[in-house]
Amino acid sequence: MRAMRRDTGTLVLLGAAHSLNHSLFLVLPPLLGEISRDLGASFQSIGFIATVSFLLYGLGALVGGPLSDRFGEVRVISLSIALAGASTAVFLLPKSLGVFSAGMYLIAAWASFYHPTANTLISKRFVENTGGAMGVHGAAGSLGQILTPVVAYVLGIYLDWKFAFAFVGLLSVVVGLLLLRIPSPDGQPQAEKASLRDLLALPNIWIIVVFNVFIGLYQRGVELFFPAFLTASRGFSGEMAAVASSAALLFAVLGQLVGGWATDRWSAERVLAVASMGMVAGILLLLLSPFHILGTALFVVVFGIAFYGHQPAGTSLLGKVSPKEMMGTAYGLMFFFAFGLGSVSTTIVGYVADAFNLERAFWVMALFATMALVVALTIPRVVRLQPSGREVTQ
Repeated sequence: MRAMRRDTGTLVLLGAAHSLNHSLFLVLPPLLGEISRDLGASFQSIGFIATVSFLLYGLGALVGGPLSDRFGEVRVISLSIALAGASTAVFLLPKSLGVFSAGMYLIAAWASFYHPTANTLISKRFVENTGGAMGVHGAAGSLGQILTPVVAYVLGIYLDWKFAFAFVGLLSVVVGLLLLRIPSPDGQPQAEKASLRDLLALPNIWIIVVFNVFIGLYQRGVELFFPAFLTASRGFSGEMAAVASSAALLFAVLGQLVGGWATDRWSAERVLAVASMGMVAGILLLLLSPFHILGTALFVVVFGIAFYGHQPAGTSLLGKVSPKEMMGTAYGLMFFFAFGLGSVSTTIVGYVADAFNLERAFWVMALFATMALVVALTIPRVVRLQPSGREVTQ
C-alpha cells in the first residue's frame, strides 16, 4: 500500500484520463434519440456507426499495446487522450451523417491506444497490489463518468449535441497534456522479443480473450441502448433515463474498489465468476420484474457493481499470465476482442430494436451475459501457471 500512496498522483491523472476516454463515447447514449432525429438516421444506422467506432477502438488497441512496449507508456497515453479530445472538433462542422461518422471514427481511433497502455503501466508500477491499483484506476474513471450522461443531455438539449461532444473533448486535451507529468516506469521501453504468434499460443491468454468477447458483446449493447430502452420500453423521461445511466456509474465506483480488493484478497478467477453471475442476475431483474422502477433500480445497482467489479480482476489476471516483454501487446489483444469484436452487438441490437423492439433486443444482451458466465466458470480450470511456471490460481 505504500507504493500505491507514493503514486497517488499517477493514479489520479490516469483516473481522469480513464474517465474521459469513456466519456467521449458516453455522450452518445443519452442523446441517441436527439441525434437520430437531427440527422434523419435510424437506430440501426447509428448502431452501425457505433459498431465501426468500437471496432476501431478495439483494432487500435492492437496498435497501442505494441507502441507502449516500444516507445513507453506515458507518451502513448498522452497522445491518445489529447488527440481523441481534439477529434471532437469535427462535430463543429455542418451537420450530416458523414460528419458524425467521421467524428466518431477519429475519436475511436485515437482513444483506442489508452487501455492496453494504461494497464501495462499499472501492472509494471504496482506489482504487489495490482488488483487494488486496477480497482482504484477503474473507480476514479467511473467516478468521473457519473455526470457525463446528465451533463451531455443538458448540453445537447439546451444547446446542441455537438457542443456536448466538444466540451468533453476540450477536457480531454487538457488532461492529455497533464499526463506528460507522469514519470515513466523504471527501465527503458524495449521492442518485443516474442512474436504475436507465441502470445496467441498461450491457452491462458485465449480463455481470457474468449471471456472478453462475450463481455464486450454484453457491455456495448447495454451502454448504447440502455437510456433508449428506459424511455421506449419502461416509460422513463429522457432526464430520468440519463440519471439512471449516471447512477449505474456511481455503483461502478463501488464495484471497481470491491473487485480490486477481492482480487488481491482471494483470486481473480473467483471474482470473475461471481461478477458474471451478478451480470446475468441484473439483466434478468431488469427484464422480468413486474415493477419497472424497482427492476430498473436493481439492475442499476447490480450492473454497476458486478460488471465493473470484474474489470480489475480481468486486467490483473492477464498481467500475471502475460510475458513481461509483450504485456502491452497482450492487453491490446484483450481490448481488441472486448471493445472491437464485442462492438458488433450495437449493430445486432440496433437491428433487433428496429425489426422488433428494445425489449427483445435486451434479451439478446441477457444471452451474451449468460455466455460470459459459462466461460468464466471454466477459467479456473484453464489458468494454472504463469509463463514463468509460478502458480496463479488460488
